[in-house]
Amino acid sequence: MTHRATRHGIAVGAATAAAALTLLSTGTAHAAPDSVTWTDRVASVTRTVSDASPKVGDTITVTTKFERSTSPDLQLNWVKDFHDACLTYVSDSAKLDDGTGAKGVEPYLEIRPGFIAGDFMATSYRVFVKAAAPVTFTAQYTVGASCTRGTPLSSGTSYLGSLGKGDYNSYGPFITVAKDSDGGGGVSTGSLGSLLGTGSSK
Repeated sequence: MTHRATRHGIAVGAATAAAALTLLSTGTAHAAPDSVTWTDRVASVTRTVSDASPKVGDTITVTTKFERSTSPDLQLNWVKDFHDACLTYVSDSAKLDDGTGAKGVEPYLEIRPGFIAGDFMATSYRVFVKAAAPVTFTAQYTVGASCTRGTPLSSGTSYLGSLGKGDYNSYGPFITVAKDSDGGGGVSTGSLGSLLGTGSSK
């Protein structure tokens, strides 16, 4: 009987530990992607951020997709990606994908505190947005400690192409840096110890 009681206790302890670890992993899985789409006379534009509520120190990916449904093709001359100055561009992360594979944009990339700008007329390749063949411009940023917590930070894009120009420097998506906490709602070590029954004894 004693042996059975011991085994039952181990089983309960293992189940509790599994539940606690589930809570811990759920708390830290905070990524919340967001996107916004609009259409002008030149193209349909979709901007997506991999995490709209990041923490300080996180790296986020921003993707801008250009699409056309009819001819003629749109040749992109340059694209600007606007972001809050508290976000730092990740070196060599800017890429252009026209359906034939991702291409680097540097060294033809202007990097400023509030935006980056890719000059495709200076690159060795040309960029065409064709009907049913979208083009995406992607870049990564690190969230800095100077970012205001809990306040939406605007972002956007502007571009110039063979069919015209578009200025949408604050169309979004908006990014709201999480306020300081225990790491995004995770279970603290002390709480985990209590759940597992390994906390300090009375």
